[in-house]
Amino acid sequence: MDQILSEKASKLKEELDSLPEVKELERLNKLLNNNEDVMRLAYKKDMAATKYEDAVRFFGQDSSEAIEAQKCLHLAKLELDKNELVIAYNKQYKIVREIYDKINKEIFNPFN
Repeated sequence: MDQILSEKASKLKEELDSLPEVKELERLNKLLNNNEDVMRLAYKKDMAATKYEDAVRFFGQDSSEAIEAQKCLHLAKLELDKNELVIAYNKQYKIVREIYDKINKEIFNPFN
């Protein structure tokens, strides 16, 4: 039983990996990871997140330092999200996520 289930799961994964929607997401992911502008914006966002976390830890959630750091984080995230490649990736990610959700419901819905 375990062998059969494992084989069927592997086959399903292969089928999913061969979907054009998934292949496009993989292509966009590679482009994202090799794009200097996206990497710079992601780094800027990560540094702003760290600064915000530190401000909350040291000064408290409602401190002026934390509020200012939160604004900087919001702006960095907004700048990253406005990048055309990031927009395309997020759009494709949603398409693939919907496919996976549909499969999940089909497989596991009878058990709910």
